[in-house]
Amino acid sequence: MAALLLSARAARAEKAPVQVQPRVTFTFGKEIRFEARFDPADEVKEATIFYRPEWQQGETFTGSLVFARDGAAVFTHDMQQTPLPPFVNIFYWFRVTLKDGTAYTTPSFSFVLEDNRFQWQSMENPPFRVYWYKGSTAFAQSILDAAAQGLMQAQELWAAAPPQDTVAIYVYADAQTLQSALGAEGWVAGHASPAYHALFVALADTPQQASDIRRLVPHELAHYLLYQQTGPAGYRSLPMWLNEGLASANERSPNPDYPIVLKEALENHRLIPIKGLCYGFPVDASGALLAYAESASFTNYLLHRYGRSTLRALITAYADGMDCEAGAEQVLHESLYRLDRDWQAETFNVGKWSQLFRHMLPWLVLLLVLLLSLAAGAWVISLQGSKG
Repeated sequence: MAALLLSARAARAEKAPVQVQPRVTFTFGKEIRFEARFDPADEVKEATIFYRPEWQQGETFTGSLVFARDGAAVFTHDMQQTPLPPFVNIFYWFRVTLKDGTAYTTPSFSFVLEDNRFQWQSMENPPFRVYWYKGSTAFAQSILDAAAQGLMQAQELWAAAPPQDTVAIYVYADAQTLQSALGAEGWVAGHASPAYHALFVALADTPQQASDIRRLVPHELAHYLLYQQTGPAGYRSLPMWLNEGLASANERSPNPDYPIVLKEALENHRLIPIKGLCYGFPVDASGALLAYAESASFTNYLLHRYGRSTLRALITAYADGMDCEAGAEQVLHESLYRLDRDWQAETFNVGKWSQLFRHMLPWLVLLLVLLLSLAAGAWVISLQGSKG
């Protein structure tokens, strides 16, 4: 029976109506050229290509191949019109219709869409591998060191588990090039793509480069570790303030602009309620910077107040699907509004006297009752004395 099954499978494989030889060439940022040669070519009426980046499970691109004079069928994806991120795995396959009406879908093929505008070098210190195209090996080693330190920091902050796979760190020489590669906002200097085990950072050759390494690499690594801990659905459920707050808390060299931005926002009454940072950040650069600064300060406040085991429980609650306010109430036993108010009182001395009064109120009431009791007792005794 085994022999019969094997021969049947071989027969089915041999009955494929056409054979295909695929070929892909590309210039990153400009175009991807998909080419296929069919055998026999004269039997093919039309062919359609389907292709999908590994990270983009919900959308598949399609296109009709055009037959050239040399027999090749070609389709070109315009990356300027529809950008795709670098170093992602692209899966593609063909649907072929023959002249007799027979339709056939080929097996799936794949390739890695490298950013081939640059000559990349690589260096590894498991579980991290850094790729860079500008700078020395000492520069690359400092990035690997920052990743290792970021991992230790995350383990201390919320008991993060080490990466289960090799984490690739792609280093661009300036923010503009990184942003063009990722199609990101003009203020972005780093990005984590944990679904395919990659971090992207922009590290320009400036006097601040060393501090930028200690800030950006651990920050993006924190996103990766949170994704690994919570899974895709759980990661999407994390409040934005907690996700970015933990990433900022993981930085080995914190952003020096955060205290300045917070001070200005406080003086101008522009602090964003933490509730407003649950599901999104402002898209403008100044609003985004304030949101990051608040998230970092608020999360650090929670870490110092509750400790890492409680913060880990909070991460788990959100990853299990609890909404932003319900998770805080269940794990921290405080409303998000009150936590926001306590954070401001502790950090900026906002309403500190009212907070003190609120905490002292039960004792003040007890003292008042005691004083009234003593006064009543003294009054009774004075009445008895007067009667005597």
